Amino acid sequence: CLVTVPCIDEFVKDYYRLVEMVSEGAMRTFCFNRLQMLSASFKMHVTANGAVESVAQSNLLGTDFYRTMKVDNHIHLAAAPSAKQFVSFVSEKLRTEGDTVVLKDGVTLRQVFHDAGINSEHLTIDAFNVLADHSVYQRFDNFNSKYSPFKMAQLRKIFLKVDNHIKGRYFAELTKIVLARYEASKGHASTAEMRLSIYGMEREEWLQLAQWVLTDWGGDFPGPVISSHNRWIIQIPRLWRIYSAKATGEKHQKTFQDMLENIFSPIFQATLYPNDNPEIAELLTHIVGFDSVDDEGSPEEPCCCSRPTKWKKSQNPSFSWQLYHLWANIEVLNSLRKAKGLNTFAFRPHAGETGDVMHLCSAYMLCISINHGINLDKQVALQYLYYLDQVGLSVSLLSNNFLFRKIKDNPFPKLFRRGLNVTISTDDPLLFHMSDDALLEEYSVARASFDLSMTDVSEIALNSVLQSGFEEELKKTWLGENYARGPTWCDEKKTHVPLIRAKYRAEHLALEHMLVTLIAAGKGKDVLRKMMAQFSLARDAHRNILVENFLEIPNMQNL
Repeated sequence: CLVTVPCIDEFVKDYYRLVEMVSEGAMRTFCFNRLQMLSASFKMHVTANGAVESVAQSNLLGTDFYRTMKVDNHIHLAAAPSAKQFVSFVSEKLRTEGDTVVLKDGVTLRQVFHDAGINSEHLTIDAFNVLADHSVYQRFDNFNSKYSPFKMAQLRKIFLKVDNHIKGRYFAELTKIVLARYEASKGHASTAEMRLSIYGMEREEWLQLAQWVLTDWGGDFPGPVISSHNRWIIQIPRLWRIYSAKATGEKHQKTFQDMLENIFSPIFQATLYPNDNPEIAELLTHIVGFDSVDDEGSPEEPCCCSRPTKWKKSQNPSFSWQLYHLWANIEVLNSLRKAKGLNTFAFRPHAGETGDVMHLCSAYMLCISINHGINLDKQVALQYLYYLDQVGLSVSLLSNNFLFRKIKDNPFPKLFRRGLNVTISTDDPLLFHMSDDALLEEYSVARASFDLSMTDVSEIALNSVLQSGFEEELKKTWLGENYARGPTWCDEKKTHVPLIRAKYRAEHLALEHMLVTLIAAGKGKDVLRKMMAQFSLARDAHRNILVENFLEIPNMQNL
C-alpha cells in the first residue's frame, strides 16, 4: 500500500472538534488578544521603521516593484481576457469568419448574430453586458450569467468553451492572446495560474481537455495552449445537484462516487499507464493544483460520515464533506505520482468567500492555501491558526467588492498587517476590471484604498510567488537561492522587500510559535506572567531614562 489517508469518520470527528475548539470563549479571547498584539506591533514597526524601509528600498538598485515577479494565483480562464480584448476578438471573428459553421446543425457565426438581431454596431463593451455591476451583489446567479455575452448561452458556448462544434478553437485563440501579453511582460513582470474546468459529468472530459491544450492551433500564436508564464490549475465545480438531476430516469441510480470516478479515474489511469493515455499524461505535467469552486452560500446538508457510494439524494453534500473527498483522492494520487518521479498537485480551493464561516475549518485542515478567505475576520481563532501555519490567502478585492464585501469593509489590510500570508489576485478580469492589466489594477486599488507603502505591495507580491505552484528553480530565480529557508533568506535585490521587513515578520512569527508551544507544554501561565512583568519593567526603564535626562537640563528641576 503506497499511502493511507484518514477516513471520513476520522475527518468528521476532527472537523467537529476543531469547530468546537475555535468557538470556545477562552480560545477566542486569547486569539483575539494575540491578533491585536500583532496589529499593534506592526503599527509600531511602521512608525519607527517606515522611513528606514523606504530608504532601504531606494538603495536596492536594479530592481523595483514593476520588475519583481507577481503571480496572479487565482484567475479563471473563461474570464481571463479583458472585456476590451473579448469584444475585439468577437468582432474580428464575425468580420473574418462569419461563414464558419459554429453549431452542430450547420449554423454559421453570422447566422447566430443575425438570428439574435445583433449586428456589428452592437459589438461594444456596454452592449456585451459582461462587466459586473450592482445587479451581481450577493447574487451568484446573476454573476454567472455575466459570462454570456448579450445573456446568450450560445455565445458563451462558442467562444468560451472547449466542448463545442469547433472543438474550442476560438477559446484557444483567445487564450493565446491573453498568454502572449504575460510573455511580453507589458507594464510589469507577472505570471498566472489559470483555471480550467473538469466537471465530472463524463469521463471523456479529461481527454477532451488534454487534446484542446496540446493541439497546435496555428494562427498568430502557433503551438499548444501552454506558456512559460502560466501554470494550469484544474477547478472542479461542486455540481452534484446538476449531476444527480441529469441522471434522473437512468436504470443505475448515480451516486457521488460515480462523479468522483469521472473526475479521478482518467488521471489515475494516465499516471499508472502513461503510454496508453499519452495526452492526459502530458497534460498532467502542466498542472500544478486543484481548485474547488461554486457558491458557498448554496443550501447544503450537514457534514456527515456518509460514504460517496451511499450519497444518492439530490441535495448538495456539505462543503466540508466534498472538500474531504477531493483532498483524499488528490493525496493518494500525489503519493502514486511521487513514487513514479512525477509532478504532484496542491489543493487550493475557494473557501471563506461567503456562506458558513466554518468552511474555513475544513480548508485549514486540508489545504496549503485558499482563494478568498475574507470570512476569516468573523472568526478570530481560525484567523490566528491561519497566521501560525501561514496558510495562503489569495484575495480578489474587486471581485469581493462587486459580489460579497465592499472594499471599505474588506479585511485584507488587517490580515496583511497582522502577518497572514495574503496576496492579491484578479479572479475574473472580464467581469471586474477596466484596464488591460487586471493584476496591476488590483495592486493600484489596494495601495490607494489601504494606504499601503511600496514595501507593503512588494511583500504582497512576494507572497504570491510563495503561494504559487511554479517550479522551485523559477522561485529561486525570483526570490533567491535560499528562499525556502524563510523570509530573511530571500534576496531583497530580487523581491524588493527590505531585510528589515523580512526580519520583523520572521521574528514575530517565531515568537508566536514559541508562545503557543510553551502554553501547550503547560508553561503558559508562568510565561505570560513573566512577560507582563517584563513589559512593566521596560515601561519603567523608558520612563526613568526620560526623567533622569530631563532633570539634567538647567532650570528643569522646578517643573
